[in-house]
Amino acid sequence: MNGFQRLPHTLLYKLLLLILLHAINFNSPVQAQKYTATDSASITTLLQEAALITDNSPKQAYEILQKALNQSEKVRFYRGRIKALTRLGNWYFGNDVNTAIVYGNRAMYLYDSSNLNDINVKAPIDVLLAEAYDEKGKQDSSAYFFYRLSDEIESGHIKDANLEINVYIKLTVFWLHLDYDSTTIKNTIGKYVQTATAIAASLPENDQNRYNSYFLKGLYFTATLQYDSSRYYFEQYLLKHKGINLPRRISTLLNTADCYLLSNRPAKALPYIEQVRQLGNNPQYKTSLAFFLSIADLMRDKVLFQEKKYAEVTPLLEEYISGTKRSGNLLRHDVVDAHQMLAECYEHAGNYQKALEENKAHLRLRDQMVRKDKLDMVNRLEVRFRIAQKDKELAVQKLAITEAQNKMRRKNFWIGIITLIALGLTAIFVLLHRNSLHKQGLQQEKINGFQKQMEIIRLNATITGEEKERKRLARELHDGIGGILAAAKINFELAGKTEAIREEADFKDGLKLLEEAATELRQTAHNMLPDVLESKGLLQALRLFCVKMGNNSETELIFQHYGIEKKFNTIFELSIYRIVQELVHNVVKHAKAKHAIIQMEYTGNGLSITIEDDGVGMPENITEQTRGIGLTNIYDRVQHAGGIIDIHSSPDSGTSIYLEFEKKPDITNEND
Repeated sequence: MNGFQRLPHTLLYKLLLLILLHAINFNSPVQAQKYTATDSASITTLLQEAALITDNSPKQAYEILQKALNQSEKVRFYRGRIKALTRLGNWYFGNDVNTAIVYGNRAMYLYDSSNLNDINVKAPIDVLLAEAYDEKGKQDSSAYFFYRLSDEIESGHIKDANLEINVYIKLTVFWLHLDYDSTTIKNTIGKYVQTATAIAASLPENDQNRYNSYFLKGLYFTATLQYDSSRYYFEQYLLKHKGINLPRRISTLLNTADCYLLSNRPAKALPYIEQVRQLGNNPQYKTSLAFFLSIADLMRDKVLFQEKKYAEVTPLLEEYISGTKRSGNLLRHDVVDAHQMLAECYEHAGNYQKALEENKAHLRLRDQMVRKDKLDMVNRLEVRFRIAQKDKELAVQKLAITEAQNKMRRKNFWIGIITLIALGLTAIFVLLHRNSLHKQGLQQEKINGFQKQMEIIRLNATITGEEKERKRLARELHDGIGGILAAAKINFELAGKTEAIREEADFKDGLKLLEEAATELRQTAHNMLPDVLESKGLLQALRLFCVKMGNNSETELIFQHYGIEKKFNTIFELSIYRIVQELVHNVVKHAKAKHAIIQMEYTGNGLSITIEDDGVGMPENITEQTRGIGLTNIYDRVQHAGGIIDIHSSPDSGTSIYLEFEKKPDITNEND
């Protein structure tokens, strides 16, 4: 929609250009990966190695996955990055669901932006996010990814039978987590079991994945409250499936224990729970399986609760609930159950106030878990999925109806005519709007040009006025005060003919001061009125200025120039002269430098000037807001002259100032 809103502000031919650029984008740097076959093979090996040791050495597997991710990012191997991010998300699923979601979303974003279009890379991301959001209690987000996977399966895009069965297992777990007793849910799970069983039957006899349907059947019988049948399939799954991974084994053990607990047989449930809790003795498992171990601990608490060991289980439940609050985990059925059990424990202990509080918490959280809007969202997705399947069947049956096809052709014809008319009107509107914008742009350019010209005229008038005043003051100093000092010196010299006066120290000091004052006055008058600038140009004026300043200071000034000398208009040359004059004065007065170099280079369209010294440099804390009047004036002069200035300073290497101006040479030497 945003693209259509911007349409009136663009040209029609630019639309074609954008389409072309979009097509070219498939060969952009995102796609132009720099990895070699050796790089991809090395990263693939790392991913395979991590998969083999994840169950036994999760910490080492994590380090290998991080290495694979870093190498993939370095060589821009996007497929490797996505797979590494997905498997890191799976690694975190056992202890930090929030981080698992972060990795899953990173992988999905990278997949969408890299245009891989590989369902074998995308599907594991959907599985990760679907399961992680399910564990977080976000059924709407979980349903989105689950049913997107279902669409891929029904469309025939996913060819991996094991992945199909796994998706149906995840869907079943998802529906069970809703904890909503309805016939619809049971029927839905039953259809999943039938489909997955048919897929498993098509696998070879020696394929261990055939037994994954046992796990799914166990879930189904749990949903239908047939706990004996459920335990049977769970135990058969553990017995027959030799290659079951650790998370699925833990899930099977805990589901078996849950069946016993639901049958109020805690003693039978405890051995299965303890098999899981014993994994926590391994430091690596204690971290990577923290989520599963927490569930096992709560199920152990349920055993104690059913055995009516209320005093023993009360602190354990309090610790569990407190831990969920500290970790910020979102609402789960386990938390709701914990509040319910703790309320009964408090009631048996006679602590009715706390029992009431926990019972209220249980009821409040229970209501949140079964909010109607979540179930409505899931039901809508379920209906959409079923309607999509039905539409496919109807579309195949009705394709042969000739009358409907002819009617559709006529409708499409008129739609095409109307569309062409609409596009024509839109094109006319766009062209008219473009023409209006173009005229407005030209008018604005004229206004900006006029404003710029007026600014130049004002600046030139200001500079001309300043220079006239400088010349007047220079003449006043030279002719007025200079004449007075000369007369005073003559009188002193006449008085000095008397030997007694000539030998007086005060007389000598006074005569010396008069000579210094006259010299300083002449130099000041010359600086204010650089006659050589008007007679010989900027280059000779700057050279002479540097020579005089160097002779009268402790800093050795070296002037260099490069390029063929060019003549610019007087106002421009005067501005440059004043800028360099001020900068050199600053070096002599403040830098305490032994040497300073002034380099002037004539370029194609102007000139550049570099001033470097080996002095003490500028204060480190100086900023644009705290710089003095002198520096501010220099920046203003440079800007008004159409140039740029760059200053670098440090205590170790002094100060380096670079000036660059672009100005067309003016042979006639007339003002702009």
